[in-house]
Amino acid sequence: MKKTAIILGATGLTGHVLLEKLLKDDRYETIKLFSRTKIEGLPNKVKQFIGNLLELDQFKADFTADEVYCCIGTTAKKTPNKTLYKQIDYGIPVTAAKLSKENNIPTFLVVSAMGANKKSSVFYNKTKGEMEHDVLQQNIKHTFILKCLR
Repeated sequence: MKKTAIILGATGLTGHVLLEKLLKDDRYETIKLFSRTKIEGLPNKVKQFIGNLLELDQFKADFTADEVYCCIGTTAKKTPNKTLYKQIDYGIPVTAAKLSKENNIPTFLVVSAMGANKKSSVFYNKTKGEMEHDVLQQNIKHTFILKCLR
């Protein structure tokens, strides 16, 4: 049976590399991208949903798949406002995990960071640690938190 994957963050570095890999993988019949901007020139097996990812709930009816890959993230340079930064790095992945749970998506993968710790005094590490904790609270059957160890 062919699979459907959702990618959040396909316009970023990690998400773009993942998209290229899934496009070449015959196991995937459909790839759904949720993004603020459209990517031109993609094959028909890619369906794009364009909108404000801070309001990801608006996509609930279309948020159906076998796997969700959450590659969302920003930088302090791009997003110096800590409130907005947290809405992106914490809010989007946690909302995506909640939608995955509600829509019975059995596999959720999210990119985090080395040093993530919800008790950290460092804002970035604390944000990532809180995100990991709240994603795991969804009890999705197959949850993977990906971190670079270097």
